[in-house]
Amino acid sequence: MNDDYMLGKSEGTRSPKSKLRARCPACNTWVNLRDNAEVWDLVECPECNTLLEVVELRPPTLDYAQEDIDDEDWEDEDWEEED
Repeated sequence: MNDDYMLGKSEGTRSPKSKLRARCPACNTWVNLRDNAEVWDLVECPECNTLLEVVELRPPTLDYAQEDIDDEDWEDEDWEEED
């Protein structure tokens, strides 16, 4: 049976060359990860250019990256202080 069939859409494995890789959840392309990849690392899919985030290492799993919220986006009145 094909390994790709057994794996979920965004789950991954180590290839025979011991490279860490995972599937892009957007286009299902294999995305190579650094051997020292950590959870929350950001990677870009080489096929669809989607910004992805490593969410799990065992098995390697990617998900859509959350956009960072800049401090400038929040005004002081957005934060309510409770006494």
